Amino acid sequence: MKLKFKPDVKIIGAAVAVFIGLIAGVIITANLHLLKKSNAAANPPLIYTTKNSEMPAQNGPKNFIALIKQDKPFVVNIRTTQQIKGGPSTMYQNPFGNEPNPFGQFFHNFFNSQPQSSYTEESLGSGVIISKNGYIITNNHVIKGASKIYVKLYNGRTYKARVIGKDPNVDLALLKIHVNKSLPAAVLGDSAKSQIGEWVLAIGNPFGLGWTVTDGIISAKGRAIGGPYEDFIQTNAAINPGNSGGPLINMKGQVVGINTAIIKGATGIGFSIPINVVKQVLPELETGKITRGWLGIEIQAISPSLEKAFHLHTTYGALVSSVLPNSPASRAGLKSGDIIIKYNGYKVKEMSQLPWLVGNTKPGTTVPMEILRNGKKINLNITVGNWKSPKNVFKAKKVITDKFGIGVVPLTVANKQKYGLQNVHHGVIVTKIIPGSIAQKMGLLPGDVIQEINHSACSNLTEYKHEIKNAEKENQYLLFVRRGSMKLYLAYSK
Repeated sequence: MKLKFKPDVKIIGAAVAVFIGLIAGVIITANLHLLKKSNAAANPPLIYTTKNSEMPAQNGPKNFIALIKQDKPFVVNIRTTQQIKGGPSTMYQNPFGNEPNPFGQFFHNFFNSQPQSSYTEESLGSGVIISKNGYIITNNHVIKGASKIYVKLYNGRTYKARVIGKDPNVDLALLKIHVNKSLPAAVLGDSAKSQIGEWVLAIGNPFGLGWTVTDGIISAKGRAIGGPYEDFIQTNAAINPGNSGGPLINMKGQVVGINTAIIKGATGIGFSIPINVVKQVLPELETGKITRGWLGIEIQAISPSLEKAFHLHTTYGALVSSVLPNSPASRAGLKSGDIIIKYNGYKVKEMSQLPWLVGNTKPGTTVPMEILRNGKKINLNITVGNWKSPKNVFKAKKVITDKFGIGVVPLTVANKQKYGLQNVHHGVIVTKIIPGSIAQKMGLLPGDVIQEINHSACSNLTEYKHEIKNAEKENQYLLFVRRGSMKLYLAYSK
């Protein structure tokens, strides 16, 4: 299923993304979860605990000291190194800068004849010990491309770690260090029970300074920030570069999230992967084999204007915007414009829920689905495909408006990355301006994101085509545009 899954901490801005779920067998024995033995190495099975901490729930800042003493030992610092191959040595530069070169190709050929340089790049992050025998969870972006990974424990000892499994789309990785003694391990809580307004702590390695603790509250849940499989916890506990992979801890000392992302330039806004998502991913991380269900559709949230256009009485569900030919969705009879309201018995209250539900379904499984089509409920059975299908790619759509004079594309994950718009969540991207057109006279530029036309929302291509057609009829254009970090109105009328 192509769906739209993010940095150290993973920084989102003009530079953000997962999504994807995944359950293998987890054996629950009293308060212990025993995961099957890794195929990657002959290690004892990964064992993590979800039992209640011995510490009673704390209530407010004055009690943080006891929590920190209890939890700090299972937080680790992670340092990675990788060899970067560069171009010709940067010490040789054109002495004429941007001015014309009077020596023709001499300097160009001289510079290009220099040997390729390479250098070692280091990056820093954080991690959480989740088992006493040395398994550590962190973000995938912390160890991405690393040739060597080092883990520093709270007691100062450093170990070389190896990657057991990684999932780039969910942005999680499982590491293992070899130790001869039992390590302090985190207690994994239940993020579903976490509440907005609840006090939390973030522990990590910001800017390479070492173990640092910040406090705050859970500001929101179920946040999507630009990836295909997302269900982030938002917190105002200070998170900075280097905090990636560190824990978000509740007042019982339980880990309820893995700190993952921030918004560039924002203060008091950080995002953590819920620990329940981590528990879902762990069985497959341990085997090193990631499999996910796939339908072959693109979906979008239902805005108030779409609710009105589709004659709905609610905005819940996921609107199907595209169906890939010869995909599981196509074979099941799903069509553009259908609204998925129930999947395998689960209500789809938010569009962001569907990717997880599908990703958690084993490929080859046939599941029931309830949809709305032209206001009528229809039941379909769909056989879920495998995400690794070579045909799970959509061609980017483009709309050209001749009279107005622009070309636009949807705000897909790929287009957001291409135009550096990871922190923009609705609108259409301007890709082309026709010379002499109304759009050029208004001052529109390629890369602008049109979010409103004549005060009406423009969240996708469907809304754009509808609103620009009305504007053309009236010869009245008032556009609300996102340009870089600025927001501005542009107007034109005859």
